[in-house]
Amino acid sequence: MPDHRDMNAVAPSLKRLLKWIVRARDARWMWDLFGPLYNRHILEPLSDLYEHIARSVDVNSRARILDVGCGPGYVTLLLAGRLPSAFLAGIDYSATQVHAAERLRRQKALANCRFQQGNATAIPFASDHFDAVVSVGSIKHWKDPRQGLREMCRVLAPGSLAVVSETDKGVSDEDLKRFMRRFHVWFLWDALLFWGLRNVVFGGSFTEPEMVAMARASGFREVMTDRVEDCPYVIVKARK
Repeated sequence: MPDHRDMNAVAPSLKRLLKWIVRARDARWMWDLFGPLYNRHILEPLSDLYEHIARSVDVNSRARILDVGCGPGYVTLLLAGRLPSAFLAGIDYSATQVHAAERLRRQKALANCRFQQGNATAIPFASDHFDAVVSVGSIKHWKDPRQGLREMCRVLAPGSLAVVSETDKGVSDEDLKRFMRRFHVWFLWDALLFWGLRNVVFGGSFTEPEMVAMARASGFREVMTDRVEDCPYVIVKARK
């Protein structure tokens, strides 16, 4: 029978380890180093989410659209392909991810978008500049998510739409295990992958009510939520 004193001693150590992992998850050096691996094994299986979000951006053909925390540019380039007369900008704090997005842009021969390094909490564009702003799977990594949302609201033109999606902290174990089937990460045991998703990727995120409350507190109005079937991501749609 385990000694409860030993268990009590282990619990703080696990908490410290988890805190360190979450800090590493959000660090620029981590994305610069492991971004390409993450893109291949984690982001690519989320194509249905990206397609849904791209369809949600209802703008005129010459709109200006910003993707905050664009990563390798999957959503940015989807929109650029759908709207050839629009202008797309993607920012990410990782130089490696920006370079990956630029490589993919060249492969797709899309001239109506550009990528640059930038911080979500200090977006390098003028106020009221964009007709739509999107962010997918990024806000949990921001040092100050509320400040990032305020910045998104600032650069958005009045009456325009923001679409923000993030992993749902409130997902059930059953739904998370079903979601895991999308991924083929051969170098991770299923138990370790589940632990990482539950405690770091989803557990370190926000619930749907939390995301709605943050959007409203950041200056957005007409805040609504949306979902993609069998994809435990919260999608918040809000107007400035």
